[in-house]
Amino acid sequence: MTKKTIAIIGAGIIGVTTAYLLKRAGYRIILIDAEDGPALKTSFANGCQLSYSYIDAISSPSLIKKLPKIIAGMDPAFRIKLSPDPNLVTWGSQFVINAQNHKEEFNTQTLLRLSLYSRSVLHSLLAESNFEFAHRASGKLLIYTNQEELNKATIRVNQKAEWGCKQEVLNDSQCLDLEPSLQQLSQPIVGGIYSSIDEIGNPHRLSCELLEIMKGDKEFEAHFNCRVNRIVKRGYSIQSLETSNGAIHADAYVLATGPESLNLAREIGIKLPIYPIKGYSITVPATEFAPEVCVTDVDNKVVISRIGNQLRIAGCADIVGYKSNIDESRIEHLLNICKKNFPKAGVYSDIIHTWTGLRPVTPSSVPIIGKTGVDNLFLNVGHGALGWTLALGSASLLTAIIDQQPPPIDTTGMSPKDHGIS
Repeated sequence: MTKKTIAIIGAGIIGVTTAYLLKRAGYRIILIDAEDGPALKTSFANGCQLSYSYIDAISSPSLIKKLPKIIAGMDPAFRIKLSPDPNLVTWGSQFVINAQNHKEEFNTQTLLRLSLYSRSVLHSLLAESNFEFAHRASGKLLIYTNQEELNKATIRVNQKAEWGCKQEVLNDSQCLDLEPSLQQLSQPIVGGIYSSIDEIGNPHRLSCELLEIMKGDKEFEAHFNCRVNRIVKRGYSIQSLETSNGAIHADAYVLATGPESLNLAREIGIKLPIYPIKGYSITVPATEFAPEVCVTDVDNKVVISRIGNQLRIAGCADIVGYKSNIDESRIEHLLNICKKNFPKAGVYSDIIHTWTGLRPVTPSSVPIIGKTGVDNLFLNVGHGALGWTLALGSASLLTAIIDQQPPPIDTTGMSPKDHGIS
């Protein structure tokens, strides 16, 4: 029996993990990306945190209250550039609707269900193979300098406990016992929220390792430096892909790329509810004073992670359009925060690299996973800043859908139909 061929557009962490699990399920795979290697854009230098328990939907009542301040440019973490772009107007209105309390709780619970499943898939993979991607069970600690904010966050901790996810509320001394490097902080903390199940790992390195494994299989081919210019649709099916390297034919197709997916999908009558939110990071050599636990500075919305012998500082959420250029003021902002709060953690004079990525976000923050109204087109898009955390679970879920197997978890809220895509 001839194996079905599946073409996957996008070789970030979502596309590569999808390719890997579909390949293991017995499909022939064609992986396509416009870059010259895997995971070189949004997946390349993010915070590297596998934040299984910290997956709260972005749109929330508290964020909406801050919108006037954000639009006025008075928030250190968020920026919004207002624009007549119809995509932004439509996405923004849906984003506000999802800020309703009951919707935010539903979206967060949906993300938690997928994230915990993703953790189990990754651990199953690690039990089978010896991958080297700086993975470790670091745990994650959110630190607070304001008691009122910590009290508010405790409400969500109690909710997550009911949803099957345990977190711990710590006082200031317990935080210091857990992570002594917090003694460097310029401002005293009142406490924190800790999760022991959160981990760290480098998605770029894992993508490269999975690609190397697949390259040894004759049923796999990768096309890098290959831009998909058009998806060719005939009737209710995709016939081929028009690419910079010629036509590519397959039995089924998976769209697993970022904001670039909007135009490709629109040309075949599919409107994806996605808009890019821009993030930044800096990577410097780590010192002996770098935190072992992944730390999130809640006041500044900045994450600090030790990845092997490097320190990764990541943050910012800028809704400023589709340009992928680096805003040096944002890099300086991240650098100043770490110099102030973790002055001994890294060699800040020796920047290894800076990065920016356009994270494709849905109004609900929940990714879109499943079959579209087009017979042989599937989606695995819209993971936002949680792509690394949700990658293996999303890939496993889509593999089951394509293989016409019962879904491994409840998919409510994740399907294209749930996102208004017919």
